[in-house]
Amino acid sequence: MSKLSTHILNTSNGLPAAGIKVTYRANGVIVASALTNSDGRVVDLLNGAALTTGNHTLTFEVSGYFAAQEQESFFSDINVDFLVNDLNRNYHVPLLLSPFSFTTYRGS
Repeated sequence: MSKLSTHILNTSNGLPAAGIKVTYRANGVIVASALTNSDGRVVDLLNGAALTTGNHTLTFEVSGYFAAQEQESFFSDINVDFLVNDLNRNYHVPLLLSPFSFTTYRGS
């Protein structure tokens, strides 16, 4: 069975971003949400559900994280849309985050 995971690294201080709510949607339907752990990770976003093909979205609610850091930020939520075509692969979607930029990529 495929896995879906994420992690967030705050590149402005080099530390994992803990306590950020991540919501997972498959084909527009909310499947699960979780908070990043102390290592900035959510190791199982499927929450027991099976991965499906189609359009998927991870929403990272970063405004509260930056407010707690007493840091100004340009972003409130960051949505990462991606396609799942192969149900035999694991999907890892990292987020490299700073107050005024972010990047993501297909991890392993």
